[in-house]
Amino acid sequence: METKSKVDEIFRKLVRFKNGITADYMRSSGIFYERNYGVPFADIKRIAAEYFPNHELAKKLFLRKEREMKIAAAFIDNPDEVSCEQIDEWSKSFFNTEITEKICCNFFCKTPFAMQKIEEWNTGNNKFLLQASWNLFSKISDTNFIQKFLSETAKANFDFTNVQFAAIQALISIASNNENAKNNILLYAENLTKSTNINTEFAGKEILAFLDY
Repeated sequence: METKSKVDEIFRKLVRFKNGITADYMRSSGIFYERNYGVPFADIKRIAAEYFPNHELAKKLFLRKEREMKIAAAFIDNPDEVSCEQIDEWSKSFFNTEITEKICCNFFCKTPFAMQKIEEWNTGNNKFLLQASWNLFSKISDTNFIQKFLSETAKANFDFTNVQFAAIQALISIASNNENAKNNILLYAENLTKSTNINTEFAGKEILAFLDY
């Protein structure tokens, strides 16, 4: 089956699970898309799995305006075929918290460029790229990289709610699953609590509280 036919087929399968209530709730929560059918994430993932891996198909899907097609692309693309240029291009669609988290945690984290993008995106004031950096970081298991990144983000920008939340979740996740990195994260969080920035201080306290420290 040619790529265009597969794109149309995936769209037909996805819209069978449309949910207007979910789509309306997402909009009311500030999660906006050009087109959103409110299809549950589990259904998008299940349908996409039928087509993995297909790099060219994924690129076509991501060009679509529908939320569901963009997220499906993350499960269909082959991480080994992705270029750094493609990651940069797709990241231009990071315009809400959901698409940022889904693309990073289910796809970009599996590519050879994950660590490079973590460091690159954790600079500047683009709140969705900052969030993306922490979303990717949550998937890292390399203790040396974790320690290096934490030292580089001693004065991290937590002024955006989505960034603060992503960072808290990432640090808690790593500390809970990587015993070798836990002490580094506890120390990092303790230093955050000493900040004069209330958002940074809050992040540190939340991490320590969750980890019972």
